[in-house]
Amino acid sequence: MLTFSQPISRGNAALRGLLATAIGTTLVVWPGITLGTVIALFAIAVFGDAAVSAYRAFGEGRRAEDRTQLGLRAPIEVIAGVVAIAYPGATVSVMTVIIGVSAIAIGVNELTGSRMLRNLGATGTGWLVVSGALAVMTGVALVVWPGIGAVTLAVVFGLYLAFSGLALLVSAALTPSGKPVVA
Repeated sequence: MLTFSQPISRGNAALRGLLATAIGTTLVVWPGITLGTVIALFAIAVFGDAAVSAYRAFGEGRRAEDRTQLGLRAPIEVIAGVVAIAYPGATVSVMTVIIGVSAIAIGVNELTGSRMLRNLGATGTGWLVVSGALAVMTGVALVVWPGIGAVTLAVVFGLYLAFSGLALLVSAALTPSGKPVVA
């Protein structure tokens, strides 16, 4: 959920990786948390990701395709977050589908970004592929089985966040100092 198809700094990748791992681990360790907490954590994650996407879309030196991709991603995540907050009493099934669709969109974005980077000659995009595939698989599982319940939703989403965060942390740790992380 927290990765992009453009290079980012090691510190940025490590911070986002730590945040995703912490939230994901919390969801896995305490899966019985209320739906309200899951909604709040989801909203925080998508609003944060949308803000970074919007900021990066207007950064200097971006290609039109990158701007379009980031420009489409940000409003989709904002809409998902607003819907989650506006209807906190929504059923677990609806929340599960919202999270699933968001995860699929992020995964497709990461896989597309990985392919684009490889076509440009970039190396080390394997963690981006892992993260994207994991996001798509998690999203599909949540959309196909929306009635899985709040506890299962917390565990599945938590596992996705934890592994996505770990992928960012590993990418940051393996990237040489002064080089951008391809995440």
